[in-house]
Amino acid sequence: MVATQKSLFQTPKIPLNTSKTALNSSQDPPQTPKVGIYVRVSTEEQAKEGISIDAQIDRCQAYCKARGWQVFKIYTDAGYSAGTLSRPALKDLLEDARIKQLNILLVYKIDRFSRKLQDLISALEHLKAQNINFTSVTEQIDTTTAMGEAFFQIIGVFAQLERGMVKERVELAFDKKISSGETLNRAPLGYTYNDQRKLTIDPTEAKIVKEIFEMAAAGISYKDICAQFHLPTSTYYEIIKNPTYIGKIQYRNKLYQGTHKPIIDESLFFQINKKFN
Repeated sequence: MVATQKSLFQTPKIPLNTSKTALNSSQDPPQTPKVGIYVRVSTEEQAKEGISIDAQIDRCQAYCKARGWQVFKIYTDAGYSAGTLSRPALKDLLEDARIKQLNILLVYKIDRFSRKLQDLISALEHLKAQNINFTSVTEQIDTTTAMGEAFFQIIGVFAQLERGMVKERVELAFDKKISSGETLNRAPLGYTYNDQRKLTIDPTEAKIVKEIFEMAAAGISYKDICAQFHLPTSTYYEIIKNPTYIGKIQYRNKLYQGTHKPIIDESLFFQINKKFN
């Protein structure tokens, strides 16, 4: 009786837990990073500094071996300057990056990739968008690390600053052109640009423009006008609504006095445009 009671309270034997082993065996092993090695030398650099393609490749391959990285492909631009991103091997690399063929871009030195900050920022932003890390063998730039990620963030700040500065320069240039009465767009029908990039009237086309406005003012439908002059409907409305024809320039929804001669009288222009407002 006692033995039976004891058996009711005995702790059952639990089999050895193998779930951890099973879980680990079911997980995929971590993937080895695939590296695109980019090497470049201009003819002038090789002659003056002795920076050879082979030396760059050897150092980059040794760097990969030390870290257990797999070299996917070596991209070589021999005899090309770093002053432009228009290089055949670099274009191939960026295309492979776009289609996710590599995880890391490795260079011997950052100036092998680019000497222009603007080009460097643009390319690094492109790589970051593809989740591709950038590493230099000889400099403390490795975006696979926390410090390297901070470097990417700094690059992003400079990229934003550069875009803002470009926007300011463009706006300043536009403001200067507007203040001097220059137009910003292509010459519309009825005008052409002279050698000084000033709008001048084209007599043949100006005659067509005048007829279009006069017919519109007379109540002739836009379909008939377009049919007569073989105009797409969109072009018709571009002409009718364009203040260039009254000697004005439109910029940021404001009208400014231009330096060119008008083709259409202001009263006729606004008479027609009242219908659209």
